[in-house]
Formats: sequence, structure tokens, C-alpha cells
Amino acid sequence: MAHQTTFINSIDFVRKLEKYVADGHLTQKTKFVTADVANLYTMIPRIGALQALMRFLDKHTDHGKLGTLSIDHIMRMARLVLDNNTFAYGNKYYKQIRGGAMGSAFTQVLANIYMLEWEHDLIAYQTVHKELYGR
Repeated sequence: MAHQTTFINSIDFVRKLEKYVADGHLTQKTKFVTADVANLYTMIPRIGALQALMRFLDKHTDHGKLGTLSIDHIMRMARLVLDNNTFAYGNKYYKQIRGGAMGSAFTQVLANIYMLEWEHDLIAYQTVHKELYGR
């Protein structure tokens, strides 16, 4: 869903920047801004992420289904994964109560969905003003 605003690698970024320049959008007032969300995967708010996932699924599924899975099943599995993240540290086991597990494919997808929703207004603004945006 975010392929239009995602830089695949540095070469992709340079190509998009070259097109931005060729289209005449680079001016003396152009500003380059970078941002980093520290510890995104582990700091994502559980409820906010699940709400973003639900809105994403409502918007992007076909008749409430993704393949053979219903939105309800996907949400139940998401809660199951988030509720059962555990890790060991110093010979003790802990239950992760915030965010998702680092290295989890599910956490990566959930974080991207969460950030896509957060970025939605910014992306719309950048598009209307013919600005370059990517992550």
C-alpha cells in the first residue's frame, strides 16, 4: 500500500530526486527533512496499532476478507501475537506488554500499517504541493 512513498534503496531515492529536479520542483527554498522514530517496533502503542490495523483492513479488504481470512480472524490473530510476546533476559522470562517483538515479520507489517496511517495527511499534503516524500 505504501509503494508510492517508499524508497526501495538509495538508488531509487536518487532517481526520484532526479525526477523531482527535472520536473522543476527543486527551488532555493526547498527543504530536506529527515525523521526517525526511535524503537518503533517495541514502542508502538498496542491499542493504537490494533485500531490502525482494523481501519486498514476495513479500507483494503474485499468484502471483509483478505484471501480466506476474515477481518475478525486477522484481528484475533494479531491480538494473540501481541499478547504472547515473551523474551528472556538474565535467565528470566518476561512478557512484552508494549509494542511488538523485534525481528517479527508481523511486527514489521503492523509498524508499517501504523506509520502509513500516521503519514496519511502528510502524504496527501505533499502530493497536492508536488513535493517528494518517502521513507
